[in-house]
Formats: sequence, C-alpha cells, structure tokens
Amino acid sequence: MKAGFFVTGTDTDVGKTYASGCIGHTLIQQGIDVSPRKPIASGCIPQADNSLYCEDAVFLKQACESEEPIERICPNQFIPPISPQRALQQAGITLTSKDLAKACEVDPGKFALVEGAGGFYSPLSSDGLNVDLAKLLQLPVILVVGNRLGCINHALLTIEAIEHAGLPLHSVIVNDIAPQADLANFKDLKHYLSEKNIGCHHLAFNPLKQTALLPDLRV
Repeated sequence: MKAGFFVTGTDTDVGKTYASGCIGHTLIQQGIDVSPRKPIASGCIPQADNSLYCEDAVFLKQACESEEPIERICPNQFIPPISPQRALQQAGITLTSKDLAKACEVDPGKFALVEGAGGFYSPLSSDGLNVDLAKLLQLPVILVVGNRLGCINHALLTIEAIEHAGLPLHSVIVNDIAPQADLANFKDLKHYLSEKNIGCHHLAFNPLKQTALLPDLRV
C-alpha cells in the first residue's frame, strides 16, 4: 500500500479516532475515496444478539462515508478494555502483525486510513507493537497529541521513535481533549516542528464528537 495514512498517538485516550474521522472527512472533501481501517480493537460492547459494538469503527465508517461493513473496517473486536495484545492472550487467539497488515488492505483506487490502538509503542498484536504494524504498512504517519500538560515532551519523544523506525512523519495533530485546553501547547509544538518542516494542525474540543475539517491537511 502506498496511498494512505497510519494514525497513531502519543498515548491512549488522546482522541485518535476523532482525529482520524476528521482526517477522513477532510480527504473526502478533497475528492479522495477513503477506506477506514482499525484492524483490531478492544473495549467493544456486547449486544443482545451476541455481536459486538465497536464505537470507534462505527465513527470511522460514518466520518469516512464508507459503505464497507464494520466487519471489514474492524475485523478483530474484543470486549475487555485492555491492550489488544492482552485481549488476544486472554482469548487464546494468535494474530501477528502480518495478519493485521493484511486486514488493512483496501481495494484498488482507495485511500487507506489506518488507525492504531494506544500509543506508537503500545502492544497491538500477538508478536508486536503499533510500530511493527506501521513498519509493515510503510504509510506516512500522522501523530495525534492530546493537548495536556506534558504533551510537548510526549510528542517529541514519539516523533523521535517514528523517525527511528524509518517512517515518514506526515504531520502532527494537537487535539484538545478537554475544555479550556492550553493553546500555547499547540503554538510551542508548532515552533519545534517548523524546524523539521512538519505540518502541525489543531482540533478544538468538541463534546458532540462531530467531524471537523483540517483545511491545511494535504495528501
């Protein structure tokens, strides 16, 4: 795969799914046909018919206006709100990073929008971390940073890890994960990234989780 993005975060609960939805919505406005992928997810909700409800996958499907079934967008779903790797262990299932990479494949002419789980070094598959999946996919990486105290340190450390993995960092999104987030964090991080010519975008806090446009985002 060449046409696509791999979306990762500095940590869990930084708003990767919301940011991914905004990315997908922005690309659609540019006339790009987006196929969202979240190859594995934990913390899914059991339903009366014994199926599972993955809120993240449903949001991605809606934001990207995808006609693909949830089972293709997110084929591996687990109930426990723990790391996917640990959920696999508890379920007695083996899924390698190569298996997850195959689940990220999209039809010809589609733009792959792949969201990881947790941070860049978070355990993801039976044999690896998010970074291992990203290296297999070889897609440009978009890093989502939760706007809170310490986020600049977390962002710069994660950027160093992405570069160490030999992956292209496309841009960074600073996401306000709470009201009254400090905009100075975005401005300061943008200053550090300007030296590397890395784009930096800002997403304002949205309690309704409605997708927003990122007008400066380009493929």
